[in-house]
Amino acid sequence: MYNLTTISKITAAASFGIGTILFSLFLYYGEAHIPAITGLRFLIIAFLINFIFLLVNMILAVITSKDRIDHIKTCGIILLNIPIAILYLYVIISIKSPRI
Repeated sequence: MYNLTTISKITAAASFGIGTILFSLFLYYGEAHIPAITGLRFLIIAFLINFIFLLVNMILAVITSKDRIDHIKTCGIILLNIPIAILYLYVIISIKSPRI
């Protein structure tokens, strides 16, 4: 059985992978095939799931001293998705906004 840190890392990597695939498909095909709302829905779901894992890892890092470093590293890995998601969102908004 996987422990919490392993599941959290897998979830963070899966969120990054799926988000990158959706972003790439949106850039390649455009909104006709991959609606922006699909990416937004994924972003909300991924945020909630990753936030729960982040919160649990932070609590365990404070409570337990045995695996504290592992929990803190896992929190860092989960938090790495935030700037990437912001970059993807910025690019999509820049593409969709009217140019003056």
